[in-house]
Amino acid sequence: MDEKTPIADQDGWGEMTSEAIQAILIANAVRSYPYRHPFFRRLYLIGFVIVTLLILLPAWSLLYIPIKNRPRSQWTLKQCLRVRFSRRLCGLVARCELDSLGRDLATDLDPIKLKHSHPVTIPPAPPRMLRGHPKDTLDQLHVSRGRWIPRFIHRNDRGKQGIWGRWNEEEDGKVYGFDDVKAFWYTGEKSATEEAETDATSNIPKALVKHSPIHHILSVDYRLAPTAPWPLPLLDAISAYYWLVKVEGVEESDIIVAGDSAGGHLALTLTRWLRDEGGDVGVGLPRGMVLMSPWADLGFTNAWGDEAIKHNKDCDTIDDTFGPFACALLLRALPAEIMHTSPYISPASLLIPSSVNGQYSFENFPATYIVYGGAERLSTNIQLLWNRIRRSRELVKPIISDRAFVSPDGVHDFMIFPWMAEEASEVYEDLDVWLRQLLSADLPEEDEQSVAESLELEEDESSWREMIRQRRLTRQMTRESIKSHKSPVMGPVRDDLGMMRMMEDMSEEGLSMITTDLFIPKSPEWLTPLTSDLRPDYGMDDDEIPWYDLDAG
Repeated sequence: MDEKTPIADQDGWGEMTSEAIQAILIANAVRSYPYRHPFFRRLYLIGFVIVTLLILLPAWSLLYIPIKNRPRSQWTLKQCLRVRFSRRLCGLVARCELDSLGRDLATDLDPIKLKHSHPVTIPPAPPRMLRGHPKDTLDQLHVSRGRWIPRFIHRNDRGKQGIWGRWNEEEDGKVYGFDDVKAFWYTGEKSATEEAETDATSNIPKALVKHSPIHHILSVDYRLAPTAPWPLPLLDAISAYYWLVKVEGVEESDIIVAGDSAGGHLALTLTRWLRDEGGDVGVGLPRGMVLMSPWADLGFTNAWGDEAIKHNKDCDTIDDTFGPFACALLLRALPAEIMHTSPYISPASLLIPSSVNGQYSFENFPATYIVYGGAERLSTNIQLLWNRIRRSRELVKPIISDRAFVSPDGVHDFMIFPWMAEEASEVYEDLDVWLRQLLSADLPEEDEQSVAESLELEEDESSWREMIRQRRLTRQMTRESIKSHKSPVMGPVRDDLGMMRMMEDMSEEGLSMITTDLFIPKSPEWLTPLTSDLRPDYGMDDDEIPWYDLDAG
């Protein structure tokens, strides 16, 4: 039975409808000209970094020295500065229309230079895997070609020929669908390092390998929205899952699907597709699902009203403009209302009914672990997502209980940030316990004939029965070992590297925004006269107690 969440008039905003939300998003779209012009954007970004580091950062430091002025009383001064700086950087994405922040998937990485992972190219899934939601939306993508309009990005003349550039693909000969997928096997530390492993999101698989019972992690470099609108990211996820199960021979019961932020949304969508369509194409659901700060309401229904739209506005790293910009690019080939009607797109939308079972529900989803921060802007829609998952458990229980971990002062996707390693360490320790319970839980007894067929055993019946018996014994011993052990906890995680290190990190983050998509070398010598002065002397000795921790103790 479906049940729509009651939607009251919030702060005089009127009735919440898909059309009303779209109108507000369009009206509040950033007027990005002249910032999107390459020349003026370059000047703006250089000035942005200089003003932020030399003027605003010292001013913020003075502001946040009194604990009463801090967004979160438990934050150190350094964390306050990091959050404020990250939010200001986030605002650049929409203002300057920076759409090339991901790795260039056309460039293959040198395996020798990778420290923690092994690159792999996954072949496309077979055509028979294209069914259900991804097939329907892919058909819409092809039909709408030449009319891909990012609805929540401002233009004075939205219908002008060529106004949307590469965001509006008009090449008739190009066929979109399954394609090769770049991915990385994280199995432990190797030798050197490479760009894909210095990205902040790689901190999660690197930590999981060390601090959880999961020692093989396939991290998928799925196609991103600027060059690959929905459902192309989902197709990449399907290809990766199919490859694991059908090519590599990994059993679904040995797979845990996980993702953070937009990756959490993709993990949810893949799992829903496996539930709805997997049985018809011979692939089953994974053993469990781990969602870290998942983006579950792409239609912004949880931000309706004055209070809702201000929720954690001063506490998080996400700027107001980022979500609509990203959503506009991701869904530009599809009807706008899909973000309010499809459980694949927005499973935590207030305009989608909550139900115990059926297409909108989370019925038969695997055991789920959700983690998010109490300081993040998405906390309300993540809590709604959690409530809907729990409601679907009224009919069918997972093999172990679901779990939600809320880090009271964590920002969005806080587990990727080294300066929130203390909060992340608490999650990894709790997640380790849950994963061990999940992996050691007894599954329904396997049918011997089905196992023999799946393993393609051709020996006589007595031989394969003995092989299956040994297989069961081995798996039982493995479960007992997993259950009785505990992963190493993260070591000392307090960041005491000093103010100079923080300034250096911030300047690198800011300069990375300048060098992205502006045809400027990664280490531009012509900026040296400016960047050499981005580490002002505050009259502090790095060996002294950091001044940003004066409130400690």
